[in-house]
Amino acid sequence: MTSYRNLVNKGTDPDSIAARLRERYGNLTAPSVKQVTIIRKSISKSFHSLPLTDLEAEQQEYLEFEKDLNNIRDLNEKINVQIQSEGQPKLKYDLPEGYKSSRLCICMRPHTAYECDRCHQYIHGRIAEVCEKHPAEFFLMDLRSCPYCKAPVDMIKKAPISWEDIRKIEDADLPFDEDL
Repeated sequence: MTSYRNLVNKGTDPDSIAARLRERYGNLTAPSVKQVTIIRKSISKSFHSLPLTDLEAEQQEYLEFEKDLNNIRDLNEKINVQIQSEGQPKLKYDLPEGYKSSRLCICMRPHTAYECDRCHQYIHGRIAEVCEKHPAEFFLMDLRSCPYCKAPVDMIKKAPISWEDIRKIEDADLPFDEDL
């Protein structure tokens, strides 16, 4: 029973802890923590002969996989560099100086007047469209259907008159029955 207690309590007193730290770290009296060095001891051959646990075996397998993956990446980079050094194939025709891509950005297009073919209400806004340059972006306020009758976008057409004219008509005073 005493030997078991000695094994359990061994190394918990301050002197044995300090001794273990001195064995592991080189200069514990250094003024900065960054200047403390770790003493690396060579692992005995008997330690290497011990069988690996499942976790250790899995970690070692993963490290080997990472090394192989890095080797594949390095080979791919070398191949890409070789392909680039050989030169890109020439185009069949040269592009003019002022050539611009045919893909247009429609994200910041202005709001215009639209008319619904089903309910004939006028709407001011933008029809939802996918931008060729920014296909992942969309705007929540763009029209995806008529807000009045929920008609699909294909039934919403550009209005024949401007939004200002529509506002003038809507804001105009209506005649009284007596004026007719």
